[in-house]
Amino acid sequence: MSTTRKISFRQRAGGCLAILVLVLLIYYGVQILLRTPALTATALQNIAHRGGSTSAPENTLAAFRTAITQGADWLEFDVQMTKDGALVVIHDETVDRTTDGTGAVHDLTLEQIRSLDAGQGEKVPTFEEVLELAKANREKILPETKSAHLYPGIEEKILQSLQRANYLDQTVIQSFEADSLEKLAHLDPHAKLCALYGLWKLSVSLPPGDAKYVCPMAEMVLLNPGIIRQAHREGRQVFIWFEVIENPLGLSFMRFFGADGLIVEDPTSLKGQSSRYHTSLLLAFGSRTYQPVWQ
Repeated sequence: MSTTRKISFRQRAGGCLAILVLVLLIYYGVQILLRTPALTATALQNIAHRGGSTSAPENTLAAFRTAITQGADWLEFDVQMTKDGALVVIHDETVDRTTDGTGAVHDLTLEQIRSLDAGQGEKVPTFEEVLELAKANREKILPETKSAHLYPGIEEKILQSLQRANYLDQTVIQSFEADSLEKLAHLDPHAKLCALYGLWKLSVSLPPGDAKYVCPMAEMVLLNPGIIRQAHREGRQVFIWFEVIENPLGLSFMRFFGADGLIVEDPTSLKGQSSRYHTSLLLAFGSRTYQPVWQ
């Protein structure tokens, strides 16, 4: 009797697994048939995350210089504000992880933060310093209003700096915070905006501030490749950021489904091994050009 039950259980388990595999094949098969091409006329946009932190300390001028030499099309970085109202480029709300100091960014003055070592003798740069470097190298920038709710007025300051440098056209300002995007859109309707999305955000439709760029999490795109198609339907470009699947296969999956740009730790990764996976996917599923459904 026990043997019969064991065989029956295995059969049921095997049947359930077969059904699951079949459902996944059908689901991703439909996604492949419906996929849309990137909206950009040029090649996939190579975006250096925090300057591409594999070669130099993140969000430092050394990282940004390295990313430029590695062929990045964009510099992505985080902007916060000091106690005395200066814009600084740093990811965390505190300086503890990325420098030899301690304390919250908004509790420290620019002078105090500039006295810290951000790694390999680098300093925490100001937004204006990164802007100057980008402009000198004709590099597009993707600054984020990081934790904007902590810094009243950060949106005005960023826009003022961009306007003074005459660099608004080469900039896309991003944020996870809807209020910050709405404020940016109100302050300058010509500013290009990008709405960031995190865990379990499986829809990017109608973003705050009517952002023309959307940036979902790669792991969510893996679950729902239709995110890209949804954005393209609305005429929005899709940049994608990675939490844990930034590897050759993950990069190629996003490219295959029509991502316009990928935010990566290593800008050289988009010029190397990932292209082989991308080519394999195209050969496996067809290399014809897919037109957006609205055309």
